[in-house]
Amino acid sequence: MIELRQIVIQDFKSLGDFGLEFSKFTSFIGSNSSGKSTILQSIDFISQQMNGNITQWLKDRNWEANELVCKLSEEKEIWMSISFTYNNEFYIWTFLFSTLSKSCTYEEIYKYNENLENKELIFEIYNSKYNICKDLETKEKLQGDIVTEYEGSYLAKFTDELLPEPIREFKLYLKKIYSLDLLSPQELRKPSKLGSEFGLNGSNLSAFLNSFNEKQKNKLLQQLKKCYQNFDTYNIKKDEDGLLRLEIVEKFGKKKLINDAKYLNDGILRLIAILAQLQSKKSFLLFDEIENGINSELIEFILDTLIESEHQVMITTHSPMILNYIDDEVAKESVQYIYKTEEGFTKSIPFFEIPSMNEKLEYMGAGEVYVDTNLSKLNEEIKIIEQNKEKEEK
Repeated sequence: MIELRQIVIQDFKSLGDFGLEFSKFTSFIGSNSSGKSTILQSIDFISQQMNGNITQWLKDRNWEANELVCKLSEEKEIWMSISFTYNNEFYIWTFLFSTLSKSCTYEEIYKYNENLENKELIFEIYNSKYNICKDLETKEKLQGDIVTEYEGSYLAKFTDELLPEPIREFKLYLKKIYSLDLLSPQELRKPSKLGSEFGLNGSNLSAFLNSFNEKQKNKLLQQLKKCYQNFDTYNIKKDEDGLLRLEIVEKFGKKKLINDAKYLNDGILRLIAILAQLQSKKSFLLFDEIENGINSELIEFILDTLIESEHQVMITTHSPMILNYIDDEVAKESVQYIYKTEEGFTKSIPFFEIPSMNEKLEYMGAGEVYVDTNLSKLNEEIKIIEQNKEKEEK
């Protein structure tokens, strides 16, 4: 089983020199423009390396490749390092991404021993050559020149049988990361073609729901009925043009009302999209501003459901009070405070590793701690923490 453990990023948008340790559930808080959404985008960017179509991804986001690089830097390349575990063994994938070629011009994956002291190179891209350990037991290797053009990671070009199991599973895990940071109720309402993939902005929701088997649909219905007592079921209907449309059925006594998705409110559409992703086979789910459009009384249920999910989950929120619905122990592990330095770079620190925040948590809820905090003084405290760390490292 793959689990992402840590990322280190240099020169992706405002992430000039950024590091973050993952937990199974991670929540970002911080002021506007601190870089919370940028972190989600960076993880989606990592995922796209394994899909091998950076051009389409940029088009979907209406971005240009040169816009990915940190404006505070003169670099034209992005460096990232991702550590992960597979069956309790530790690996690190590092790559250098060129915005000119839209590809990883350098890559390496190392396997580490139990003490993280000795390492073994099992994959490398360097000087237009590849070197991969096909079998970690026999040490059989494949080497050669890169003669074809590609986007993203060169691993996207390899078929599964040419990859050792840990890399094969890691590649699959990254491909199954899914971001809903552009979720739009307007797109959720639109009909879709059979077989269409669920889009970053929520497009093709009806086709996505239509792909569910009976078990997935029943699980989703159970969750929706907990949120809306009059919710009965949903149907996917094909119209005269062959497009799939979402219908919601509500029950009031013996009467049933059927509403097309175009008449539904933003909140229920977002809720369906979020809960539906938890029935998917995705690996890591990213949700931006999780509370948008959703009634406050449903937030506790949503957070509980996300935390209990089998997926790794990452959310951002502009309403810190929703953190009051998270148990203190989960909050200590999962809540990350995102802020910008005086130079304009985005940084992250575990919120309750800040001494004054941890002290307040003894008698306040997690959200109340944040609301009760003067951010300017908090940043001063963080500076002192960083200075002390630098002294210790020296």
